[in-house]
Amino acid sequence: MKCRYCPRRLKTKESQDRGYGLVCGRKQGLIPPPTPRHARPTTPVTAVTTPDVHPDQMAIPIQPELPKEPIL
Repeated sequence: MKCRYCPRRLKTKESQDRGYGLVCGRKQGLIPPPTPRHARPTTPVTAVTTPDVHPDQMAIPIQPELPKEPIL
């Protein structure tokens, strides 16, 4: 059985039932893209230096810095 969008042969039972393969399904927007395994943090972390920290090291704050309100 061939894909309805390209001449490739459908190898899996799931693809044959759908009528198109994984690649064409993603290109056509019929199959969602895979989710990333490791998401990056969305809150920026700023370095904090204190007197009890060695000069070659930096302390990471326990609470994240909240975004400041925009100036209107």
